[in-house]
Amino acid sequence: MQYPVKALDIVNVRITFKKARVPLLEAVAFKDNGKALEEILALGDVKECVILQTCNRVELYVVCEDGESVAKKAGEYLAGRAGALREEAFKAVEFSLNRDALMHLLRVASGLESMVVGENEILGQVLNAYLEAESLKAVGPILRTVFRKAVSVGKRVRNETGISKGAVSVGSISVKFAESLLGGIDGRNVLVIGAGEMGTCVAKALARYKPNAIFIANRNYERALKLAEEVSGKALKFDKLEEALEYADIVICATSAPHYVLTEETVCKIMKQRKNPGKLIIIDISNPRNVEKTVKNLEGIALYDIDDFQAIVERNLKEKQKSAEKALKILDEELPMLCKELKAQSVRDLISQLFLRVEEMRKEELFKALNMLGEISEREKQVIDDLTRIIVKKMLMPVVENLRSAALNDEREIVDGAVKLLGVKNFSMPEWSEADG
Repeated sequence: MQYPVKALDIVNVRITFKKARVPLLEAVAFKDNGKALEEILALGDVKECVILQTCNRVELYVVCEDGESVAKKAGEYLAGRAGALREEAFKAVEFSLNRDALMHLLRVASGLESMVVGENEILGQVLNAYLEAESLKAVGPILRTVFRKAVSVGKRVRNETGISKGAVSVGSISVKFAESLLGGIDGRNVLVIGAGEMGTCVAKALARYKPNAIFIANRNYERALKLAEEVSGKALKFDKLEEALEYADIVICATSAPHYVLTEETVCKIMKQRKNPGKLIIIDISNPRNVEKTVKNLEGIALYDIDDFQAIVERNLKEKQKSAEKALKILDEELPMLCKELKAQSVRDLISQLFLRVEEMRKEELFKALNMLGEISEREKQVIDDLTRIIVKKMLMPVVENLRSAALNDEREIVDGAVKLLGVKNFSMPEWSEADG
């Protein structure tokens, strides 16, 4: 029986800061990636999936048989999560297919698609997204190859260009933003809420200035202590948060809590007993937001979030232009190599099935031959076994090499013919090629 060759696509569906403001990104963000992966794998003939989610993006990377159809379903799936912002979400959804999807991921891992061009955190986030999907058994050979390559390329870009110099994170940009609002941070009292990855970036960026005090508040007090020691700050237990707010000039909120850390009620109470006569600046870079949005309506408060960083982001982009150009040259080198690697990967299953079928036939015929020979020694049996194995291997090697070459050179008719002649079941051949646009 002959079996058709199935074409595979790599699809990227995304909503990012480029077309979506913070409220929309919050609305579509996943609370349970495990459940989300199950839902995405059930959208159609989806074989693999990775979810990449940060404060600036929600992205799906999918391997499937009908890329355009699945991309549409995945886009509807993301937009459907937005509730009242559904129509806005539809306008913000972007798609990339095959080569474009691969290039997009390389750009993401290299920091070229970040709000802060060249940021380092995104590389770890790409790796963690892959590892999480791998642990949940949502990744197969294709996305395993793609994401490992993306991490490798991201490291190369940072090593060979100056793209990660200067302010290279949302945390450090938030400090720059605070500096621009106040005309300087030296001599100010700064409260950092959160001692995780983002909070650490904020605190270390602050330590480059000469603030009067850096207070670190975190639910895990030991973690707050450790970070405070690193930046010559003072750790606070969370129940002492209100006391620090009374004296603070700036508050930068950078936690991953799924709820508000600062509510309108809490901040209103603090403002009544505040010892610092100046305006309290609160910058919320949490995902989801940890400061209730109605706080901005209180007198004496100036509340900002990531959406307000545009001027600094544009200045950072201009400063990184030359480094970005160098990075793009590296990606232009690496993408064809990734495509070739994926093409070689595509025939490995075919070759594996071919060897498996031939080995089964060899063993079957060997069993018959040994029975016909009657009583022979174990050494003689081993010689015959080795002989048949070597003959089969030598006969198959030209076939294997030709299949690999056909895959690398996009000679689909050769692969198709091999699949049909060999009667291999459930083999999938990818559609991407170096000529894909």
